Parts: sequence; C-alpha cells; structure tokens
Amino acid sequence: MTAAIYARVSTEDQTTEPQLSQLRRLAPGALEFVDDAISGVRDHRPQLDRLRQAMLRREISEVYVTKVDRLGRSLQMLLRFWDEAEANAVRIVVVDQGIDTGTAAGRFQRNMLAAVAEFERELILERTRVGVERARRSGKRFGRPPKFTEDQRAEIRRRLTAGESSRKVSMALKISDSTVRWIGKGCPAKKSHPRTGPSAPSGHPGPAVRGE
Repeated sequence: MTAAIYARVSTEDQTTEPQLSQLRRLAPGALEFVDDAISGVRDHRPQLDRLRQAMLRREISEVYVTKVDRLGRSLQMLLRFWDEAEANAVRIVVVDQGIDTGTAAGRFQRNMLAAVAEFERELILERTRVGVERARRSGKRFGRPPKFTEDQRAEIRRRLTAGESSRKVSMALKISDSTVRWIGKGCPAKKSHPRTGPSAPSGHPGPAVRGE
C-alpha cells in the first residue's frame, strides 16, 4: 500500500515540521503533500488538490494527518474530502484524534460528523425561513425592486387619461412606448368631440328666408 501524509499551516510564521516529524514516524517513506501559509478555509489548495488527484488516480491507499482541521475548517469541506477518499478506497487516519476510517469506529465517527453537518444545514434553513416570514409580516418586499415608482406610474396614467398619445408620453418621460402602453393599460382615454358651427339660441328661430 502507498501512503501519503498531508500537513498544513495557515501563516508564514508557522512551520509544518512538527506535523511532518510526527507523520513520518507513523508512515515512513510516504508521499508528502505540504501547504505552507494557506488558510484551511480555502477549499482549493495546491498540495491538497494534488493529493486529491493522486487519490483519484488510485496512486495512494491511505492518508495520514495530525488533526482534522488540517484538511478543512468546516464539516462540509471535511466530509467532501472523506467522501472522495471513500469513493477511491483510500483510508484516512487522523492521528491526534484517533480517527481511522479503515475501522468500524472510524466510520461511525465519520457518520456522526455527517449527521452533525446535516443538523447544522437544517438549522440554517429553519432560521432563514423564520427570518423571511418575519420580514414579510413587517412589510418588507423581496425580489427585484420595481423599475418605476407609484408616482411615475400615476403620471403616465394621468397623461394618457388626459388624451396624450403613448408616443408623446414616452418621449416626454424618456421611456419606451411599449412600457407606457403597458402601464397605462385600462386607462380611459379622454375623447375629443368634433367641433360644430354655432347653433341658434334655444327658443329663437333662425333668420327667416324671404320668398321671392
């Protein structure tokens, strides 16, 4: 079996030597993957990525680390790595915490961590749902904000009702004609009445026609 060791420190003033010394004693001659001055919050790290590729190619059969936080700072990150290892028949040994995924106890610990991660996700979703519902009850609106204010919409409807054409309104307000027509849908347009000549006052006959 080909073993690998992984060590990591987060800052430049730290050293991986204590980790490497401990791991070399447990797995002499193992392939070494070392990330210096790289935060464990980052999912992609140069040497960790190399280790993953080696697992994928089935070049190694077991990985040794001193602590689980060397692999990742979150449960999701850690479980994702363990799932990749399990899919490629790679055993994970976490020395200081006594975890060995090649044993029943180690697999049980892995399943417990997965259950905790699922519980955390459910809590986050529940808190999100409660927060959204509380915000809705207080009148907060979600989604894309409206493009036009109610005052702008009222101005468009007022102009259309007064008899202005949608084209004239669109040019005046610098918006598209189709938008004006959409906002003004259903607005009663002011009707213009045809002009007629003057009529005779009521009760007074028109001028008499003289006969010849």
